[in-house]
Amino acid sequence: MNTINKLTELFSKFPGIGPRQAKRFVYFLLTRNASFLEELSRLLLEIKKEVSTCESCMRFFSNPLHNTKVCEICRDSNRHNDMLMIIERDADFENIEKSKIYEGKYFILGGKVPILEKNPENRIRVSQLKERIKDENIKEIILALSVNPDGENTERYVRELLTPLAEKDSIKITMLGRGLSTGIELEYPDSDTLKNAFKNRT
Repeated sequence: MNTINKLTELFSKFPGIGPRQAKRFVYFLLTRNASFLEELSRLLLEIKKEVSTCESCMRFFSNPLHNTKVCEICRDSNRHNDMLMIIERDADFENIEKSKIYEGKYFILGGKVPILEKNPENRIRVSQLKERIKDENIKEIILALSVNPDGENTERYVRELLTPLAEKDSIKITMLGRGLSTGIELEYPDSDTLKNAFKNRT
């Protein structure tokens, strides 16, 4: 396999990228000068060194000196510690923060539970989520998951998982309102749609 095909195969593994789009990326890189490619290569090598995973919410955050284990959101004393929004991915976090509708804390599951998945605990951060809820004085858990079959299956699984803990500690479990279109990933809605979904959570 030649380099063009190898790179195409690698780009095809990116979320939402098919073989045709992947090959466009390769041909785009071939039109760039050496300094562009060198900078891209350097950043790809550096990203793992400069980015950490927050031990509290599990999201990626910039931490070049590795001088903290907790991200700036989780350290922020102005955020509401009694609200926890559960989301699937870092891209969802970015979209929600951009909308400025939520001032609580987060937990990132790290994925979804497909409908036919027999071992859901291997797909998402089950044990870390349980520990997070036990360790904090949470009054409301907001399930902010994609409005598609896998997202809804994940919502059912997480709700079932957390209900005993919620009943024991009088924690309210809500989900985003249906201002979100069916089939949509939470990464994509605009700010107004997210605001309505958050306002009308049930």
